[in-house]
Amino acid sequence: MSFQRIKSSFWRVPLVSLIAGLLYTPCYVRIVIRFGVIAPGVIDDKISLLTSFFLMLAALILGWVILLRKQTRTEIFVSSSIVVVYGLLLWAVQFFSGSTSGPAAVVFMHLSTPLEWMTLPSELGLYLQEHRAITIPFFGYLHFFIPWLFIAFGRKNPAKLSKQKPSIH
Repeated sequence: MSFQRIKSSFWRVPLVSLIAGLLYTPCYVRIVIRFGVIAPGVIDDKISLLTSFFLMLAALILGWVILLRKQTRTEIFVSSSIVVVYGLLLWAVQFFSGSTSGPAAVVFMHLSTPLEWMTLPSELGLYLQEHRAITIPFFGYLHFFIPWLFIAFGRKNPAKLSKQKPSIH
């Protein structure tokens, strides 16, 4: 695995995250309004949760098919780690600066666009808390690590493939 190859592919998962983040809210709103409104002003929590799940799954699968299919696990790890670190740093800066309201919060809202499609763990945690009285500490923070799910779609390292014995058919 050459450093140059990793360097040339580091932008792929951040690009998938940015596109998915830009498309998430309009798609989510349209789907939930179409299928999740059970009474004026009332949204079915299950439909909302399922919508988030399927949109996240669509982002993972389409991101893999379009940009990550020929990438190795190492390349995808490096690329997805950029998004993970970005999300954690953004959260830390917002938390420690106390920018949870006002104009600064709006700036952070826009900066978190690439993370929008990864809200499923937070929504699932709220759903479990409200409907099942189950509270799982730190469950909502798992959304920062969702980009690492792309690694499962990566190819095995080519160096390891060449060391394997050929199979006899």
